[in-house]
Amino acid sequence: MKNYLARLGLPRKATGPQITDAIAEAMDYTSDTQSVLDAETILTEKVTRAYYERTHLQYEAISAALDCLLTPGALDSHRWAARTVEFDTSVPEDAQGS
Repeated sequence: MKNYLARLGLPRKATGPQITDAIAEAMDYTSDTQSVLDAETILTEKVTRAYYERTHLQYEAISAALDCLLTPGALDSHRWAARTVEFDTSVPEDAQGS
């Protein structure tokens, strides 16, 4: 799952105008326009945004639980580390703008 809000440099509870402004700005500096268009589709439609936020919250909880897997003797039986790798909260270098 892609973290569209982080990629756009937005907080979790970003408003509609904030999202619109960030998308317009991202279109100016990114070469991955499809990703920006995907973010726009997901973040600007009310129902889709609600599902996205719910899933986002679940991934954050799983990510927090992953810290337990770093303890000695921990077993990653459900491959959580591999399954959450795409949900990185850091902003990709090409999405940081100028």
